[in-house]
Amino acid sequence: MIVNTEWGAFGDNGVLDFVRNVFDMELDKSSINPGHQLFEKMISGMYMGEIVRLVLCECTAQGLLFGGEGSEELFTPKRFPTKYISEIEGDSPEGTFSDTKLVLQELDIPHFSTDDCRHVQHVCWQVSQRAAYLAATAVATVINRLNQPQVTVAVDGSLYKFHPHFKDLMDKKIAQLVGPDKKFKLTQAKDG
Repeated sequence: MIVNTEWGAFGDNGVLDFVRNVFDMELDKSSINPGHQLFEKMISGMYMGEIVRLVLCECTAQGLLFGGEGSEELFTPKRFPTKYISEIEGDSPEGTFSDTKLVLQELDIPHFSTDDCRHVQHVCWQVSQRAAYLAATAVATVINRLNQPQVTVAVDGSLYKFHPHFKDLMDKKIAQLVGPDKKFKLTQAKDG
């Protein structure tokens, strides 16, 4: 049996309002389809970069990042692609933040500190973790509802394919949410 969830529009009726934040609402308001595809806007690689950009803009405006001085690139909508999140989260483990610094240079940030790099990485992590956990919760709900001993879940998209932690975050959260008697396997679906 194949189940195609097509759950991007989940929440359009208001049931997700309790988990949406000001950045979700701002992104939705400026999208080409306000009020629609709300779940997709919280979990999809198409939108995650913009959510991170909105958070970084707010932190900069409050003087919490970059000495309060951003750039035209940072403040321009859609100029922070989700690939930046993958690059930042895949940054070198020794704490040099080489990939994060490259992203900030591409954004023309005039000056940034090591703490700024750490904070940018933290924002990316929080947005990624939330998206992975929301997606995992939806998958776990379907697995529990199907009540089959074994389920294979095909996941499509560049976020799942390229993000350094997304698959692992989903795996761990689903394992926490499904019954112990349920076995599941996430696999990448190529081209849908």
